[in-house]
Amino acid sequence: MVLENADIFLVSEMDPDFVKNIFLTPFDSAQKALDAAFERLGPDATVLAMPYGGSTLPFIK
Repeated sequence: MVLENADIFLVSEMDPDFVKNIFLTPFDSAQKALDAAFERLGPDATVLAMPYGGSTLPFIK
């Protein structure tokens, strides 16, 4: 459901083809992912960096 409203960029050592197959965008560094997010969304965009994102569940109050 998240993918309907957000792009998810994944920084990991996983095979990029595998990451793409699970509908995420692979990056090899946090800086590259952040740069891509701001390039796509503009300099005033809000982005969320989630260390250990696979074991967390964010929610908005």
